[in-house]
Amino acid sequence: MGRVTGAYLRTQGFVKGMAHRAPSGGAIWIVAQQGVDDLAVRRAYNLLAFFLHPADGLEFGSQATKNAVANAMAANGAMLMMPMGAHREGREPEVPAQPLFESENPIDGSRWYLENDWDHRDAAFEEIFHLVHDTGIGTYEPGALPAYQKALDREARKAISDGRWGIPIDKGVAEWLEELAEEDSLAQEYIAAVIDSYYGLWAAFDERAGGMWGIYCAKNRAEIGALDGPGLGLLQRFLPEYMVGYEALIAPTFQGMFSLQLDPEQDYTFKSQYLVEATLHGHHESGLIGNDQDNILMGNHGDNRLVGGLGTDTVRFSGLQADYEIVLHGDTRTVRDRIAARDGTDTLHSVEVLRFADGDLRLHP
Repeated sequence: MGRVTGAYLRTQGFVKGMAHRAPSGGAIWIVAQQGVDDLAVRRAYNLLAFFLHPADGLEFGSQATKNAVANAMAANGAMLMMPMGAHREGREPEVPAQPLFESENPIDGSRWYLENDWDHRDAAFEEIFHLVHDTGIGTYEPGALPAYQKALDREARKAISDGRWGIPIDKGVAEWLEELAEEDSLAQEYIAAVIDSYYGLWAAFDERAGGMWGIYCAKNRAEIGALDGPGLGLLQRFLPEYMVGYEALIAPTFQGMFSLQLDPEQDYTFKSQYLVEATLHGHHESGLIGNDQDNILMGNHGDNRLVGGLGTDTVRFSGLQADYEIVLHGDTRTVRDRIAARDGTDTLHSVEVLRFADGDLRLHP
């Protein structure tokens, strides 16, 4: 996507960032303007890490394959830019980078996330995958998976012809598809729609049938399986069922119990049910409820309740094991940090492993 200097980025308002290091040693940069929340930048970094995390057993999910994609991205100068505000066509900063605007990236546990605020809908999965697709899998840049890209492109065109994607919900869709075809972007936009529905981003959308505003035929995994089997198959060649490798950073404003289990009464759990790792931020005495995966949970500076559920669940702490007092109360454990204003006192249920800075302690039933 081209390379720019730090001095030039500053002229466009980009004053902070993070680099994802590819195995080759090259950098995939995420840069943000002043005012973009640091947790939002870290969320974008974590989503990129998820897409590049190995998914054993998948055709294009091996460590070697994901490493090759990351190396291609670094070699091609892949960069994600995070401007303030909302996207306005033709008003993007003049930086050769994939844009992800501040209003398109709701921090997990924030009001936008919890309420599925469609005015601030979560476009981070889509935009970050565009970057992975264009510079890593490959389109106009030499990528690591040309065969996969060709399969995505073929299926995108078939999906338009048989009405699975590119559904003409308004007059602008046909023009949009023409623009995508000219840009060689049909593949990335099609599979991004599948990805968003697969990870629950459109499951609570009730304004019309389908996902991605109704442009895609399915809004959840069951509908993808029933209505777009080929799309499901393509996604499952590259990405896993659960978001292993992604750490959900729960907003410091969140209060209550953030759940990684599906609860149809709480719409945000259509998304959070696919999380595996979650960390509370701030000082509220909130908690986390795990799902049936091997969860990794961490509290904040307050006193937290952390419930593992099924699977082999781990709770992380900031310090050395000797810094904590561990007390058994029936089937629960209380872990108190002796260092003030750090981890507080956490009450644990159905947790098998305590992870300290100097190693793991496995708990006995």
